[in-house]
Amino acid sequence: MRILARREPETTLTRWNPFRELEQFRREMDELFNRFFDYRPSLVTPTEFEFTPALDVYETPEEFVVFVTAPGVSEKDLHVELSDNTLTVSGERKALIEGENVQAHYVSRMGGYGKFTVSYTLPTAIDESKVKAVYKNGILEVRLPKAESAKPKTVKVEFER
Repeated sequence: MRILARREPETTLTRWNPFRELEQFRREMDELFNRFFDYRPSLVTPTEFEFTPALDVYETPEEFVVFVTAPGVSEKDLHVELSDNTLTVSGERKALIEGENVQAHYVSRMGGYGKFTVSYTLPTAIDESKVKAVYKNGILEVRLPKAESAKPKTVKVEFER
């Protein structure tokens, strides 16, 4: 579901570029196909429950902000890596009670438990020296500032007289 905020009309005009919408559509289709074809069902016994955290990505003119919802994951079991503009978050959410003679009969805790990896490839260059990650209340927030070369530039037009 998309929620749009009502804004005051902007005074600047932006030329419509149909290829921008096509590029956005291509990215969304790539993400859809990646989700479908990267799905590898595993052999799950009745005592195992797979966990996959939710991933939200936002973009501002200055940075990308990524939220990974991973409640119940210990800070020491959470790993963040940025390589070739791809952010990868991996970790493990462990069962509340573990042991050889422990059998889960009913688990309603959202998403179960187990090892996980989520990745997202960013569409522009990132200033890797300024990346910050904070994990609080089960939500990992990663701030990825854009490289100066990737930020939009405004050029002042001078008129000759």
